[in-house]
Formats: sequence, structure tokens, C-alpha cells
Amino acid sequence: MSVDSPIISVIIPVYNSEKYLSRCIDSVLGQTFNDFEILLIDDGSKDNSGKICDEYALNDKRIKVFHNSNKGVSCARNFGLDHAKGEYISFIDSDDWIGPDFFKDFLGKEGDCYDICFQNYVLHNPDGSCQVKELHPYNRKERPVDDVILYLLKEVKFGWAWIKLFRASIISKYNLRFDENVSLREDELFALRYCKYINSICVRDIANYHYYIYGDSLTRSFKDPCEYIRISKLLMAEASYIKTEGIKEYLESYYLVNLYNAVLMLYVKGCIEGYTKQKRYAVIDTFLSYYISHTHIQLPYKSFKSKCLYWLLWHSRSSKLIDYIMQKWFSVSYNK
Repeated sequence: MSVDSPIISVIIPVYNSEKYLSRCIDSVLGQTFNDFEILLIDDGSKDNSGKICDEYALNDKRIKVFHNSNKGVSCARNFGLDHAKGEYISFIDSDDWIGPDFFKDFLGKEGDCYDICFQNYVLHNPDGSCQVKELHPYNRKERPVDDVILYLLKEVKFGWAWIKLFRASIISKYNLRFDENVSLREDELFALRYCKYINSICVRDIANYHYYIYGDSLTRSFKDPCEYIRISKLLMAEASYIKTEGIKEYLESYYLVNLYNAVLMLYVKGCIEGYTKQKRYAVIDTFLSYYISHTHIQLPYKSFKSKCLYWLLWHSRSSKLIDYIMQKWFSVSYNK
């Protein structure tokens, strides 16, 4: 084990997570595979998170702490990539924790990781319940890997940087970084760009990562409908290199679902400040124009009520009428 050339660089962005930070760091230090460095990127925390980071660094030479101004998680991860020395890169969120075999299971018995390796995760809900959605194990040592990528996209497992192990040389060679102008699904965008250059992929059917959903979690906060549409287009464009059978149908369905969700966002959160009639109509028109040219796509309805709502949307074919129906349906009232 060498501090100057570790096998794995563990990048942990830290922001106001003093309640959970020690649990996170302790879980990394307790790994059965210990040839790693930890990069704690304090992203301008206003609580005691920075102090906790410094205290850990005093007791373990594998830990490096950087104190930056608050610029967001993508900027913090990019800063970590700029300073990482490991052969592989792992990302962990500071309010989560990992089981003792997290790194060992990534590398496998052969000790030779793939260009990218996935694991399952344990989802912890606010009510104390937890669940694991199992993935089928896969391993491909050479191209084509596109069918595995499509499988992971369909299983909604292609996002979340923290369930993956990346090869640092690929990130460095192609100067890959998280898009700091994107605040939604930036993990998935980074992974899609990365996988354009891989020749091998692996999925481990084991769950070592513990992901917590808290009441104030960023992922549960409001998403701007126009930004949601922009990111959806961006993700579709990034996936254009995937050539496996079924990818075109998946991307078309994916985009339509996101357009439908963007319309719902206008109303399910109540009145959105700044969303005038013209802006609401623009979102609805974007949905309608795409649907009219893709009527063969069947949306995955979650309930009979959602099926009825969708039927109303595309049969109305009028932004003004749809806006009126949605306000009544969700009991909201826009003033303009």
C-alpha cells in the first residue's frame, strides 16, 4: 500500500453533514480492502463538518482534506478528480455509508477491475424501511457492452456515481468531468459520457452501499420543468453512441415520459413562481408536439387515475384547455 499511488481514490463531497459524516468516514476506514486514499472536499460547510474532516485527517495519513467555497456537488467532485492519485475512482455521499466489502467486491476475486463496475445498493426510506432492487450479474471484457448499458438504463441504475467504480486513466485521457451547469441527473450524464470510451463492464449482484433518503434531501426538492426537459434532451444526445437493438425505442419512450412528467411538475407542486401562462403553454406544447409524432409509445401508467389523466392530456390537443384541466385536477390556481 502506498499513499502516493493508492489503488482507489475515494472522493467524498461534504456539505453540512455533521450528523452523518463520522458514520460515512468510519465505514470507509473499516474496509477489508485498504489500499485507498480518501479525499474529503468540504464544499463551504457552515456546520462542524470541516472540523470533523480535519480531525480525521490528523489520525490517518490516507485522508486528505480540502476546504473550498460552496459551489455544489459537481464542482466538489471535479476538484477531487483533479487531485486523485488512485488507479480507480469511487464516489461516496457524506450522508451515506458502505459495508466493509464495498471495495473488495468491486475488484472481485481476481483483483482486476473492469473499465466500469456496478453494484446494487440498499435504499433506506424516511420511515425506517429499506429495500434492495437486485440486478442481474454481467461481465464483458470487450466491446460490445451496449446491451449491458441499455439494461442498466432500463433498470434506472445508470445514474448515481456512488454505485460505480471508474478507471482513472479513462477519466484523465478524455478529460471527463461532471457538468457544473447541470443540477439534475448529473451522475447519469457523467456515466454516459464515460461509457462511450470503455471496453469492459461488470455488474456485481451484491449490495454494499447504503443510501439514505432524508426529508430534506436534495433529490426530493423541486425540479424546474424547463430544466428537466433540457437535461432529458442532453441525456438522449449523450446516449447516441449506443447501438444495441432496442435503444431507439427506449430513448423515445424515455423522452416522452420525461415530457409528461415536466407537465405534471407545473401543477403537482402548486403554483410555481415565475411560470406564466406563456411558459406553461410552452412546456405543454413541447409535450404535445413530441407525442403527436410518437403516438405508438405506451407510457408505463402507475395507476388507472394517471392513465385517465394522460388520455385527457393528449386528446385535448390544446395548451389552454390542458392548462385549465390540470389546474382543476390538482386543485391549484395560477393568477396569470
